Amino acid sequence: MKLMKSICVAALLLAAISLFAAPLQAAAPYEGYSYSYWGTTKSTPNAYLPERVIDGAEQGIGKFNGPTDMYVASDGHLYLLDAGNGRIVVFDEQWNVIRQIRGFQDAGKQQLFNNPQGIFVTQKGHIYVADTNNRRVVELTNEGVFVREIGAPKSEIFGAGFEYLPRKIALDNAGRIYVIGTGVFDGIIELDAAGSFTGFMGTNPVKFNIWDYFWKQLSTESQRSKLAQFIPIEFNNLDVDQEGFIYTTTGEINSTNPVKRLNPTGVDVLRREGYFYPKGDVYSGSPEASSILVDVKVGDSGLYSVLDSKKGRIFSYNEDGNLLYIFGRIGDQEGTFKTPIALESRGKQFFVLDQGMNRINVFNPTRYGTLINEANDLLVTGKYDEAESKWSELLNLDANNEIAYVGIGKALLRQGENKLAMENLRLGYDREYYSKALGKYRKEILRNYFGLGMTVVIVLGVAFWCWRLIKRRTTGKVKANVT
Repeated sequence: MKLMKSICVAALLLAAISLFAAPLQAAAPYEGYSYSYWGTTKSTPNAYLPERVIDGAEQGIGKFNGPTDMYVASDGHLYLLDAGNGRIVVFDEQWNVIRQIRGFQDAGKQQLFNNPQGIFVTQKGHIYVADTNNRRVVELTNEGVFVREIGAPKSEIFGAGFEYLPRKIALDNAGRIYVIGTGVFDGIIELDAAGSFTGFMGTNPVKFNIWDYFWKQLSTESQRSKLAQFIPIEFNNLDVDQEGFIYTTTGEINSTNPVKRLNPTGVDVLRREGYFYPKGDVYSGSPEASSILVDVKVGDSGLYSVLDSKKGRIFSYNEDGNLLYIFGRIGDQEGTFKTPIALESRGKQFFVLDQGMNRINVFNPTRYGTLINEANDLLVTGKYDEAESKWSELLNLDANNEIAYVGIGKALLRQGENKLAMENLRLGYDREYYSKALGKYRKEILRNYFGLGMTVVIVLGVAFWCWRLIKRRTTGKVKANVT
């Protein structure tokens, strides 16, 4: 009887657990996954899960209509460019509406936005808007008071038929203004703090096709004019990190480097030391599986994330270009997207602007995502012991996480534990750092055993010399006796 009672109690407990566990599993509208060293997908715990959506209705300001961009300022306030409603909406960290800006007064006349596509907020709280169809950039105070208008750049570089349609905008710490314009293939338009054109930043290389070039050489002038031109790929978005480097994305399918980090001279210095270059779901090499990247967001400790509009996924990378986690997807459920167009973050939260559903999706990290973020932060700030502990804890949740092994290996390497570092870096398939650990381990062996080795060599040398000397004398005496 007691045995039967125990079995019944256990069965009831399992049933209760399954009932309570089901809603938790159902709360995730997508499955976590990543890529292995071999390029195959592998299941992982979810790094981020949706918390809520913001659509304006709950905040009492009416639903968003065709929003185009958003920006989280240094004070934590989120600025939404609600283009269809012709307004900027400012939210605090609790999603309370601080203010709405519906145009501005300029010289006594009311000015309205016309299909604005980009927004940026400076450290001082000044708002810059890429007022696209008005062909201008507008600067406003934080309260929405007009400061200035920056029109089309003036230079002989731009032809007579040039149509200025600014789409995205960003400023660096020196006040330089960077504008991405529709149909501008020469790079990012760079303006000085006064708004004067100074040149182009980071022109993308021309996409060259040898067969097209061959046929062009055989074609007549009339036929050539109808063939596709060899022109650079245009940028579609940008973000500036704390050091003033510009991160950019291009939406070209199968582009070799759709994510770049441009230094002040426009040279791409993005580190690509991961298993694959940062480019989203393109590891298979198939155009159908390729990502279309539409935004990039730079976070803390060298972490940056890109938004894939094709599959609705966010890919996050560390400073070396290692893929840390993936989350999100296209769908109709809460926490999925129809037309994702902008990505922002605040602390460890992520926000995705879905133009198709007219809402902002808010994502919070799970325990798995938190451990990755914390371990990466600790490693970058030099707290190697704590970083190693976090990576080890992460392996309890995902025993096959190669990045965790790499993280542990790097932490051990910086602690001088070269042999242990080699073992973990081997499990993480990190050849570069494994070679560094191997080199340091060799030096360590030489340093530790050089004295002993030299002593053994000298002793053996002396012993050999003595043996030869004794042998010669013995041989000499034998010969003398024989004689």
